[in-house]
Amino acid sequence: MALTSELSLDNLLQRLTSVAAELTAARYAALGVIDPTGSHLERFITHGIDEEARAAIGDPPHGRGILGALIRDARPLRLHAITDDPRSVGFPPNHPPMTAFLGVPILLRGVAYGNLYLTDKAEGADFSEADQEVVGMLASQAAVGIENARLYESATRWSRQLEALIEGSGALARETDVD
Repeated sequence: MALTSELSLDNLLQRLTSVAAELTAARYAALGVIDPTGSHLERFITHGIDEEARAAIGDPPHGRGILGALIRDARPLRLHAITDDPRSVGFPPNHPPMTAFLGVPILLRGVAYGNLYLTDKAEGADFSEADQEVVGMLASQAAVGIENARLYESATRWSRQLEALIEGSGALARETDVD
């Protein structure tokens, strides 16, 4: 309920990453939003990495390697060690080391809107099937919240444009000299 009632998309995405980390005891969590073409990430929200560390890493990921694999194949993925997977392209300089991985797609009407990524479960454990199920349920509920937030932002933008048009037409009507 808390997720589906959130109207700010940025707040929703940030909250979602935090809740996913908390529910799975993950040290790091991220949410990647896939661009409308479905080819790369347009937004990347993180949890567990402070602003200074994030700045030191540089540009956010674009959706290659393991993250790209989840974009192309929207199915949950659990790995014991990210770097052991042949699709891994490594980490940029200043990136914290990460091992265990869980990636779960956020699907909206059968289309991947994004993915939740979790790494480094507490005490060095691997993510379990139960973790995957919990994050999958969270992702399903999040899809509804994401849709609501997008609709709200779109309606607000449309309302502002309509108000500007009305204001502009009123000003134009006052300036027109009609016989």
